[in-house]
Amino acid sequence: MLVPAKLNPLPGLALAALPPVAVLGFGLAFLSFVGGSAAVWRMANAAGSYSLLMVAAMVGVTCLLSWLLCMGLSGRHAPLVALVGLATLPWFVGIAGTEDAVERVLAALPEVGGGNALAVLVAGTGEAMVTRLLGAWTSAALLVSVSVGLVLLREEAALSGEGAGRLLGAGLGLVLGAIALLVALEAHQLFELLTSLATQAPESRAGLILAGTRQLTQWQELRSATLGALGVLALALVCWQLFLHPEAIGQWVGSMALVVLAAAVLMLDAHPLRLAAQGARQPDLAHLLLSAPVHNQALSALPSVKLPARGLHSAR
Repeated sequence: MLVPAKLNPLPGLALAALPPVAVLGFGLAFLSFVGGSAAVWRMANAAGSYSLLMVAAMVGVTCLLSWLLCMGLSGRHAPLVALVGLATLPWFVGIAGTEDAVERVLAALPEVGGGNALAVLVAGTGEAMVTRLLGAWTSAALLVSVSVGLVLLREEAALSGEGAGRLLGAGLGLVLGAIALLVALEAHQLFELLTSLATQAPESRAGLILAGTRQLTQWQELRSATLGALGVLALALVCWQLFLHPEAIGQWVGSMALVVLAAAVLMLDAHPLRLAAQGARQPDLAHLLLSAPVHNQALSALPSVKLPARGLHSAR
């Protein structure tokens, strides 16, 4: 780890420790949340090669963020968009892994056959949520560390005239981290629900789906509230940079880029489930899915996949 020689080593070490400490703390919380190491290994097996990519992205981004935060003590502040962008990189990797997994599931359905197509779609979509879960959880930890680091560096930022902008950026990063955590909780709920349906007795599936749907609704309501807070902070950051300091072109352009980045990760995060829904609506796959004996219950568990009611009745 490179720390400028003129810095007091204690503040530098404290800033450098923020990302790894946050990742370690969130990692221990994740281990407890999912139910121990056995559940983690189950998820790693479901993620396949993407689990190694997730680990590499987490380690690389953590080290780089530690270095960039240390640089802030010398007055060489990394752009907000760079700090937040790096912190969201594991989330982007997780989204890419989920989308790739969904595409492979859809591509395999024609070879499965009508009796098992829906079970494969539901279980495969559930397993695809693993990389989204891991990426969003890791990014939540990194975004929290970045926000704390920006607050600790507020005095150094004030000397260069960026104090208020940095604090607004810290707030935006913290709210984006909260959204990432909610996304991770939602992905875990989908993973547990969709992968367990096939192992449940038919009479118990309805109750399982109802409980899972209620929990997902709660996560979505919290996510909507945090999205509103994110929008307010993003607007305040851009207006502060653009209208109060129009001469600082680099700062307000960077703020706009940060807002675009936040919007991009949120839009891409919703794409894999839309992809599963669109694939299930294709005529060749819809015929297979509608011929499955458990179509009503399983489709209820996959909120984004909606097939025509007329087709459902004809398949009964």
